[in-house]
Amino acid sequence: MFKRNKGFTTIETVSALGIWTMITVLFIPMFHQFALKNEMARKEEEAYRLLDEQISRYTLTGSFQPQDTVVYQGTAYYIEWKEKGDDYKVCISIKPGKEQKHCLSILQTKGLYPS
Repeated sequence: MFKRNKGFTTIETVSALGIWTMITVLFIPMFHQFALKNEMARKEEEAYRLLDEQISRYTLTGSFQPQDTVVYQGTAYYIEWKEKGDDYKVCISIKPGKEQKHCLSILQTKGLYPS
């Protein structure tokens, strides 16, 4: 009707809205998954730091608790020591009994502690 109409038509507006909706629907879950992986990597890094701290404490004092729970920044970490021959196997997990454990082995030391 109007020869010099320079605005957007309804079809163009709905198409643009549809495109933005599709982009949002595709990218929001991806960003959420990225945030979850980032948080899990941070917790894993803290778990290794706590494990190193427990091993250092054993190296200095010669004593440890066979099972211990450490709460750090609102997350509970479960530490478990197992004797395996001449070594100790030290494992840490975020949830008790969870399959995903991070373990390190340390040689048993007897009589090498500072006084």
